[in-house]
Amino acid sequence: MSTLKVNSLQTTSGAGLYPLKAWVSFGGVGTVSVLSSGNVSSVTDVGVGRYTTNFSSSLSSSNYATSFDNTSYHYLNVSINTCLEGGSNGTAVTLKTTSSVRQTVGTNGVNYDTGHQSVVVAQ
Repeated sequence: MSTLKVNSLQTTSGAGLYPLKAWVSFGGVGTVSVLSSGNVSSVTDVGVGRYTTNFSSSLSSSNYATSFDNTSYHYLNVSINTCLEGGSNGTAVTLKTTSSVRQTVGTNGVNYDTGHQSVVVAQ
């Protein structure tokens, strides 16, 4: 296998390219099953509809962007949402560290395990 090392990436027109720092696709019902990933060592089930994505290599800071996605299904005709887990008044950043990020899947205060979940991290 070859390794490509660069300080920055650009398109042919000079625009910057920013690769993902981590990503994972997993099943979250019963025992968590990682389907595919990049820079993710594991996903921990910390309760119904609550998951921690653990990074293989720590990020340089906890100031990164996250995007979450879950199975497009409805439970009792209610949309299920995924979000960064945390408290009010900005305390959510405590569950977003250089080594992991925690997400919650649910709606109206009720959490649900999800058949398929995706997490994307960019920095």
